Amino acid sequence: MPPIRFKPPLPVRFKVPKGKILPLPQNQPDIQLGKSIVAMRPHRVSADQIEYARKILRRYMGRKGDFLINVHATYAVTKKPEGVKMGQGKGNIDRFVARVPAGRVMFHVPSLNPLAGFSPNFAAFREVAHLMPMACKFRVQNNTFPGNLSSGRR
Repeated sequence: MPPIRFKPPLPVRFKVPKGKILPLPQNQPDIQLGKSIVAMRPHRVSADQIEYARKILRRYMGRKGDFLINVHATYAVTKKPEGVKMGQGKGNIDRFVARVPAGRVMFHVPSLNPLAGFSPNFAAFREVAHLMPMACKFRVQNNTFPGNLSSGRR
């Protein structure tokens, strides 16, 4: 078997076609323990919106609170200058967006136990969800089960 060679990642500054946002595979749902914001519809989220959401979460959670951002704006969107006629090729890169499929966990607080001082309807997540261009859902996923399943064997 030939040796596996390292293939460097492609540069981000490629002009790419608009394309279709592919849905998540049915056999691989995006489920993570803790509190998270889930996209309900496929949409493109700009780098500015992700940055504003990061600032909101940092403001609410302080320096010690940790959170994960699972979407990254690496998809270049082009735009022609104002007043340019049709044709003459593709425009220059205008901004970067993240292509988010429905069901993707976008922002995530990895905590199994409820956060001290916060109710389950996490106010920062409400503000972030209001900022996003698509409908979002707040999900709390923990490892406790109904009945006596969580108490273990006796």
